[in-house]
Amino acid sequence: MKRLFLNRKRVALSLASAVVTVGVTAGAAVAVWSASGSGSGSGAATIAQGLTVTAITPTGPAASLYPGGPAAPVYFQVANPNPYAVTITGLSWGTPTSNDPAACPNADISVDTGAPTTVSISIPANTPAGTAYQENGVLDMSHSAPNGCQGVAFNVPLTVTGTQQ
Repeated sequence: MKRLFLNRKRVALSLASAVVTVGVTAGAAVAVWSASGSGSGSGAATIAQGLTVTAITPTGPAASLYPGGPAAPVYFQVANPNPYAVTITGLSWGTPTSNDPAACPNADISVDTGAPTTVSISIPANTPAGTAYQENGVLDMSHSAPNGCQGVAFNVPLTVTGTQQ
């Protein structure tokens, strides 16, 4: 009988131990805290950067301007520092000047009345100047231009306008 009592005691102790273990584990699971909160995030729009137009002086056959000839092209590059592509849609030509006004006076060069003012030129995002663009029919040289105009380059102020693609 003593043996039966000891077995019951062992079973009772094992059972009590199991109950305590389950209770502690369950208590630990319930004791884990939860937290929540609210607030806001933030974003911001970029600031559009201006396009940079750089003149390219033509050489060889591309240097096609001569007295009384047809309106010659203008060559340029455009840098787009923006993180988005831009389509140039408008051109505004300023008064051209001679790089050697003593040999070839500014009065001998002008913008043709039919020079293009609308275009569609796509400039990729984050593009440094590098691609050459050509707009035909821009510069006229007077019939009376002197021999000193041979080989002279001309600067033509150019303003481009466009929109984000």
